[in-house]
Amino acid sequence: MKLVFLHSSDIHGYLLATDYQTNTDYDAPFGLSRVASAIKAEQAKYGAENVIVTDAGDCLQGAPLASYVHNAGTKLALKQYTDVYNAIGYDARVLGNHDFNYGLDYLRYYVAQNTAPMLNANILNQNTNEPAFGQAYRVIEKHGVKVGLIGITTQYIPHWEPADHVAGLKFTSAFAEVKHYAQILRPQVDVLAVIYHGGFEDDPQTGSEIMPHNGENEGAKILAQIPEVDVFLTGHQHQKMQMVVNQTAIVQPGYRGEAVGKVVLNIDDTTKKITSMTTELITTKDFAADQTVDNLTEALDQKTQSWLDQPIATLSEPAPIGDATKARLEGAPFINLLQAMQLYFTGADISATAVMSETAKGFGKQVTMRDILLNYPYSNQLCKVKLTGRALRRVIEHSLSFLTKDAAGKVAFLPEKRAFLFNFDVFYPVKYEADIARPVGQRLTKLELNGHPIEDEHTYYLAVNNYRVMGGGFYPEYSPDKIEEISDKDYVQMFQEFLTSGQVKVDTQANYHFF
Repeated sequence: MKLVFLHSSDIHGYLLATDYQTNTDYDAPFGLSRVASAIKAEQAKYGAENVIVTDAGDCLQGAPLASYVHNAGTKLALKQYTDVYNAIGYDARVLGNHDFNYGLDYLRYYVAQNTAPMLNANILNQNTNEPAFGQAYRVIEKHGVKVGLIGITTQYIPHWEPADHVAGLKFTSAFAEVKHYAQILRPQVDVLAVIYHGGFEDDPQTGSEIMPHNGENEGAKILAQIPEVDVFLTGHQHQKMQMVVNQTAIVQPGYRGEAVGKVVLNIDDTTKKITSMTTELITTKDFAADQTVDNLTEALDQKTQSWLDQPIATLSEPAPIGDATKARLEGAPFINLLQAMQLYFTGADISATAVMSETAKGFGKQVTMRDILLNYPYSNQLCKVKLTGRALRRVIEHSLSFLTKDAAGKVAFLPEKRAFLFNFDVFYPVKYEADIARPVGQRLTKLELNGHPIEDEHTYYLAVNNYRVMGGGFYPEYSPDKIEEISDKDYVQMFQEFLTSGQVKVDTQANYHFF
């Protein structure tokens, strides 16, 4: 028989085929609606009774629709939202790190409304050491073939989330829990699959290190040291992966529902042993939107579009980004405006931020809620951090390590960093210059604040988001003990207040130069 796994991950609230750049375009090449159609087509091809459908989390945060649902503040809105995911008919789901962004009450209600089993082997109640959400694993039987499913999530969540978002929880190693449950399940099942909201610290094929070995991603260790795993259904890194390594089928289906991971196992009818396996990524842009998903989402979507078109403020002049890559390398008025806002709320000396979206356009003179959410889609908190000048220099040098010189001698981003440019910070209002031909860690040639060189032993205060301070982007020097203040406002609230404060002056001048 053929046993088929169909896997989604990191939908991030993109239920419909739209990125909400406008209120009329519903032809984007992604979205849960297209995922649903792709799954139905595969179920028709193989027979639904031969298919297992899974999801690896990050469903609650990301798209403007998800922001509207949270902002609405009602259980009805969250239930309607969750019902759309329920319509897919998942056999098992796991939580992602961004599912914790809106706090535990919100998350628990969402989990309770899910009709699919939530598998969660490594996020435990710290008092009982039992899974805090759902169950550690489940066993499904398909035509006499027993399939074990273990669910795990990156253990790194406490590094990113405020303490109250993880209160009472214990996060353990994904590797350790898979190893433990694999020993229990393997004798009981014919096929063992792991659903992981996490990715790979080393390249699965070459073994070369691609991410720090800090526990955030443990996929390579699981693959190398737990041979009992037949199918590895991953997420978190937003990569598109499909391969068979060491007789384990691996898929990771990208971001926003752009693809569905597919694994096909050929299983001997008599012995129930796997005889062969293949992997594939099904591109969802080739599938029409699913009418059931569209109908279930329609009311929320209409309210979202109205909410997004709310006028917020009128600026003295536009604050564009233009091309996101060019803005990162050369500066842009919107970046300066965001930095000025962070300084306004913290009273810090210096601000750090990244361009958060490849499609961000910045602000025109008229600013709407849509503009705010498209340019800053993350639910971060703003922190004020205490650093020495020497530490600040190390932080900036880390950011400069993203850069190289291309064949023509122009400054560009390293190819391996291009999927992670949301981790490339720039700094304001310091004036700084860097020679990218120099060794990493020694690139700064100028670093001044208000016309004076940054002094190594002097104390400075930096405004930066909590994701960065808690380890996102692997910057040196940041740590929770250096946080002086954390804002209780989210970025949407801060933008609304700042843009209407009467103190906004758009700075159009670049303050850094890379050569």
